[in-house]
Amino acid sequence: MEMGNKIRDARKRRGLNMKELADRVGVSYLTIHRIETDKVSPSVALLSEIAHHLREPLANFFNDRISLTLVRAGTAPKVRSSEMDLELLIPKGVINESTSVTYGRIEAGRFVSIHSHRGFELTYNLKGGVIFRHGNREYKLKEGDLLYFDASIEHSMTVLEDHEFLAIYFREGT
Repeated sequence: MEMGNKIRDARKRRGLNMKELADRVGVSYLTIHRIETDKVSPSVALLSEIAHHLREPLANFFNDRISLTLVRAGTAPKVRSSEMDLELLIPKGVINESTSVTYGRIEAGRFVSIHSHRGFELTYNLKGGVIFRHGNREYKLKEGDLLYFDASIEHSMTVLEDHEFLAIYFREGT
């Protein structure tokens, strides 16, 4: 069975028409129609979003078990904020429905505001020094340090030097 048919079957099991799925995913009806009729192949990011809204593992839409995922340099979706730049290297659904991987860059002198979210986070400091606050504790981190923490506890960061990191998010309840 082709990917388009698998997406159509999953959409119908969820009781959605193509327009409803398109609205949820943020694309046109025509895009969903072309994907379901195998006229176009969705990007990994778009397929991940479709899988998320259909509550299906991404792997369900492939004919064979995924044995390799390649993300070419410059192709990962990017998110820019006043605090940092993030690249979504592996969206949720590639590994499983609750795990994603990002690469981030933050300029020296920036403050990443206090925040929290469900799940856990593993962050590897690739470059630069930071002061990381987790709850009432503070940690000075340098290049090569690794953190694994409960992300439901409020945390923030002050960036001392240009900072680059790789983060794996293990989210609960997705």
